[in-house]
Amino acid sequence: MSDQPAKPIRPLYFVASYPRSGSNWVRSAIFLMIALAQPNPPKRIDMRNIDNIIPLDSHGRFYAEVTGKDPAALGEEEVAEARPQVHRLLATENRGLPVVRTHAIRGTFHGHPTFDTKVSVGGTYVVRSPLEVAAALVEATGLQPMRVIEAMMTKDRRVKANPRLVSEPQGSWSQNVASWTAKRQPQVNVIRLEDLRANSAKELKTLAEHMKIPVSEKGIATAIGLMAETHKARGRGAGARDYRETLKPIHARAIIEAHGVQMDAHGYLTDKVLQYADIDRAAAMVLAQKYAPRLVN
Repeated sequence: MSDQPAKPIRPLYFVASYPRSGSNWVRSAIFLMIALAQPNPPKRIDMRNIDNIIPLDSHGRFYAEVTGKDPAALGEEEVAEARPQVHRLLATENRGLPVVRTHAIRGTFHGHPTFDTKVSVGGTYVVRSPLEVAAALVEATGLQPMRVIEAMMTKDRRVKANPRLVSEPQGSWSQNVASWTAKRQPQVNVIRLEDLRANSAKELKTLAEHMKIPVSEKGIATAIGLMAETHKARGRGAGARDYRETLKPIHARAIIEAHGVQMDAHGYLTDKVLQYADIDRAAAMVLAQKYAPRLVN
């Protein structure tokens, strides 16, 4: 009996970020732009099933499917080995869109690549100021700021599995950001959440061009309006929260000392931030070098 022919691959496009950085917002925008780019776009777009249409790649159900085991019983090494298999599954099975959300670093996990480049065309990385990220995590988790800051600066950090998700290699905030953005390449589009808020039309047009979504400017404007309505319905504003309401100057200084190199690379080490943390730029950069991720050529 001859082997069954290999299933055709729909190359995956990843929407990546460190947690609480805006990847969910970008995922929603992609979903809406693709829907609005259709010849006969729907009059009403239902986003309630978006978790299945553009899933998170650490969802346990995928690992159960490729390993045949209860995902809760999988060790980190087994999860690491299964990650490329999960990506191949998502690229060959016609489930939703060939777009996947992730919080993992680009690199290796127990000796296995965190992303199968053979089934990927690249992606968009969403970066957000670590000051805002820390404030958002404090609000979401209820943890003390220094606990959150310590987790964000932990090198090679692995997020523990929970009943829904498997273990994931997120690294520190700087590691995560640098793994996707330090070596700029055409396959990876980079969006600052702050720029997306300030000029959504411009950033989404660039994103649509990168993904080759044939959406019109009117479609992009409609997507922005629908996202604003969704945020309003959920009681959330589209604007940025002031991190100073959550983080004291000592907290801001700790974040700068840990992530100053990547903050500077993405335009977050402003005079206003430095003044609030009571540290000058030169001292901040010297201290931050200690925690800056070492990149492999």
